[in-house]
Amino acid sequence: MLALEGLEKRFDALVALAGIDLEVATGEVLGIIGPNGSGKTTLLNTVTGVYPPSGGRVSFRGTDITGWKGHRIARLGIARTFQNIRLFPTMTVFQNVRAAQHSRESGSLFDRPASSSVSARSVEFVLEQVGLLEEREVLANHLPLPARRRLEVARLLAVDAHLVLLDEPAGGMTPAETADMARLIREVVAPGRTCVVIEHKLALITSVCTRLCVLDLGCKIADGIPDEVLANSRVRDLYLGASDDTGS
Repeated sequence: MLALEGLEKRFDALVALAGIDLEVATGEVLGIIGPNGSGKTTLLNTVTGVYPPSGGRVSFRGTDITGWKGHRIARLGIARTFQNIRLFPTMTVFQNVRAAQHSRESGSLFDRPASSSVSARSVEFVLEQVGLLEEREVLANHLPLPARRRLEVARLLAVDAHLVLLDEPAGGMTPAETADMARLIREVVAPGRTCVVIEHKLALITSVCTRLCVLDLGCKIADGIPDEVLANSRVRDLYLGASDDTGS
C-alpha cells in the first residue's frame, strides 16, 4: 500500500532521513521504533506532506505522491495523529470529530444542521467506539490527556482512511492508560485498515504490531517480526540498552 524508495530528508547539513527503503503491505500493522532523533516523526511528516522530501520517492496504492501537499495526500485516504496533540481546544468533542469529517466533504461545515444529518449519527458512532459519547458536549481543552488522545483517534476514524499513521498515541499515559490505548488500536483502529505506529512504549508496540522497523540516525537498521527485531543485538544496544526489560 505504501512504498518508500530511497527517501531522504535534509535540514541544511543535518541528514534526518538517509535513503529509507520501506514497504507497508495492505492490512499490516507496522511499528516504527528508535531513539529520540532517529527520524521517526520526520518520516511521517515527509510521507504526509508536512515536509517535502530531499530525495527519493513516496508512493501510495501505486500513485507517486512525492512532494504532494498534505491536503492532497489526506484526500487519497491517509490520516494521522500527532505526537503533540492537535485538536480545536475551544470546540466540543462532537465538533472536533465533525470538523475532521468535513475535511473529506464538499461544501461548508455550516451548510446543514449537524444534529439532524446522517453525518451526525456517524460522528456519534465513532465517539461510542472510542468511549467518548457521553463527553460529546465537553470542550476539548477540558478533557484529560487520555481522552484527548482518544479524541484524536476518533477524528482519524471519522475520515475512514485506508492508511492511518499514529505518532506516539500513548504519549504521557500511565501503564493502564497505555493498555487501554493498545486495546483501542488493536480492536477498533487496525481492523480493515493499514496502520503505522510510532511509539516508545514497547508494551503497546509488541501488543498491536505484526512487524517492526527500527531507525537510528535517519537509517533503517532492522526490519522484521517483533521478536526477531527485539532480539537483534544492534537494536538492543542502540534502543533498549543493556536492560532485559522490554515491557515498558
